[in-house]
Amino acid sequence: MLKAISTYVYVKERLHPGLLDGLVRGGAQTIEIFAARQHLDYANRKQHVREIADWFRTSGIPLNSVHSPMYADYESGRTGAPPVNVASTDRAQRIAAMDEIKRALEIAEQIPFKFLVQHLGTGNESFDDRKFEAAMTSVEHLRAFAKPLGVQLLLENIPNELSTPDKLVEFIHSSHFTPKIAIRTCGLVKAQSTGKRR
Repeated sequence: MLKAISTYVYVKERLHPGLLDGLVRGGAQTIEIFAARQHLDYANRKQHVREIADWFRTSGIPLNSVHSPMYADYESGRTGAPPVNVASTDRAQRIAAMDEIKRALEIAEQIPFKFLVQHLGTGNESFDDRKFEAAMTSVEHLRAFAKPLGVQLLLENIPNELSTPDKLVEFIHSSHFTPKIAIRTCGLVKAQSTGKRR
């Protein structure tokens, strides 16, 4: 089992090679990047993503996963920007959320990674069948976008009624996912198809 850490520990800082070096000195053998624009400007692929891609190429440390963005702005929603929500029942908001997530997925064109960690809904969101269907449509769309990039989606539980363990299992059974879908809970990744933990 590889020792992994998320760059979320530095989410308030701009991600740079020195921070990544520090994670490796601390024992990290693989890394998850938290996709927040103030941390890693994933839309700035000519400069910021290239700088981080160069570090991964020369360090030999693999990028295991990218945590999907939670906000599309550079202030983590503090300026009033709505959260990135794949379960929104507002079609325009849901499309905007998927577009933002696809920008983060495109990191894989410069830094290959295996998994995109995705939430269903936002914190403390109540369950609603329409939200569940919206999330299913969004996740299927993102899965199709991610596949040619070599990325699989991991659904992560958060404190809301859409992503309780029971609802995530129902989501998997109701969707068109193959058995390779995985659920990540509390930092533990468990592959449904093999039962193996990573």
